[in-house]
Amino acid sequence: MRRSLHVKTAMTIFTSLAASLCLKAAAQEGPQEWVYQPQPGENRPQAFAIYQHALQAFQVGDNNTCLKLCKAALNLDHGNKHLVHLEALAYAQAGDNYNAMMMFRSALTLDYNFLPCRNNYGMFLKKTGKRDEAQHMFEECIRIDPKYPDAYYHFGEILREKGDLDHAIENFESATRLNPSYFEAQRDLGLAIYERAEQGLGGNISDSMEALQKASRLVPDNPMIWYHIGVIQCAEGKLDDAESMFRTALMRDPKLASAHWELARLRYLRGDPDRCISEILIAKKINPVYTDSKKYPRVDPLPMEQELATCYEVKGKLENALDTFKDVASMQRANQPTLRHIAELEKQLKAGAKRHPSKNAPIFDPLEVQALISKGINQSEDGDIEGAKHSFERAQELNPNSYEATQNLGALLEGSGDLSGAMTKYQAAMALQPKFDGSLYNLAYVLEKANLPADAGMMYQRFHELAGRYPYDPKHIVSLQQDDARERARAEQLKKRGY
Repeated sequence: MRRSLHVKTAMTIFTSLAASLCLKAAAQEGPQEWVYQPQPGENRPQAFAIYQHALQAFQVGDNNTCLKLCKAALNLDHGNKHLVHLEALAYAQAGDNYNAMMMFRSALTLDYNFLPCRNNYGMFLKKTGKRDEAQHMFEECIRIDPKYPDAYYHFGEILREKGDLDHAIENFESATRLNPSYFEAQRDLGLAIYERAEQGLGGNISDSMEALQKASRLVPDNPMIWYHIGVIQCAEGKLDDAESMFRTALMRDPKLASAHWELARLRYLRGDPDRCISEILIAKKINPVYTDSKKYPRVDPLPMEQELATCYEVKGKLENALDTFKDVASMQRANQPTLRHIAELEKQLKAGAKRHPSKNAPIFDPLEVQALISKGINQSEDGDIEGAKHSFERAQELNPNSYEATQNLGALLEGSGDLSGAMTKYQAAMALQPKFDGSLYNLAYVLEKANLPADAGMMYQRFHELAGRYPYDPKHIVSLQQDDARERARAEQLKKRGY
């Protein structure tokens, strides 16, 4: 009777542990690839306690202990497929690919239709570079159970890597239909739809937003989902919405370097060198090891250094610009244009050191002006709009040629809804820095917001002529220009017909 009681107690503890592990795995980000749901009746009662410790060791990453305990439990329960499966997972996590493969095969020999094992074996094969074999595993999972969502998701991953976006989307849709709470499938469905539209293979970029927004509701604390939404909104030309998404991502993880970089790019295109510099310097300080450990997108240092150098030049910090452009040249293969620009900056520095100030030139302390601009930026970030306005106006009084003060005053007017006043300030700022392509894009963006598509299209074209390319998918810009061309053609036809 006592023995029976101990067995029941052990089974109760095991069942409770298994349930808690499942709940824990479900709460974590990522596919439930390591979840094990044993059937208590399959194991010998004497192996339960050992198996519990093996599971705990595996969950904390102690693979050696897990493997020892699995072997001890297998001595008591030789034909238990779940124990062999756990041993395979521990070998895989430890990097012992040969023994992991042998244990996966052994578990499938015990039960050919063991779906969690077959799915995990497919993931193992994919991670070790055997993509075709992994695809076969997922296809076999689907054949065994057409309602198994994990197999559809992982099959879709492989198809997406191969460039077969249509069939990848079909598999992601199947996974989300079978499990509407499948975060990874919802996320990758949105990204695959975006990639297909961006490559001109069908659909619209906006179609991807529905799946990504569903994913954001499933795991709102995941910073990458907000980052992805921001990237897609940039492609659609919705810079204000994109900035909000990148800031939301950084609220979830302030060390998401790619979000800092994208936010810097946005501020550059809004003609804002100060905030651009700030975000780039933060991104540069973030340890790449942290980025890799989180599987975050890596940031290409070359374009980051290029924008940083340009912003220093716009702000008149020629020594900083010169040093940064030298770093840029060291990263480039065809660096002749950069070297020529470095030579020009060196001439400017020498000429500036020899040149005496004009009698009519304003006399001011550059450090005081910069302090006022920095103060105004902080005030505007904190919501003190009147204080920010006063700081920028004071900076402009000291230096009427201050691009930053003029630009930031325009931004305050834009934020208050005065687009006409903002455009006046932006035009004045652009006249102060005519070679800064960011000021051109910024004015084009505000013209578009003001429902002046023809003017916006022409200004975007000027940006393209200066920068040599568009920063994001230019479809919405091309659409503006096409609409303008159609309208002019229509007006010409009406004129010819005498209407």
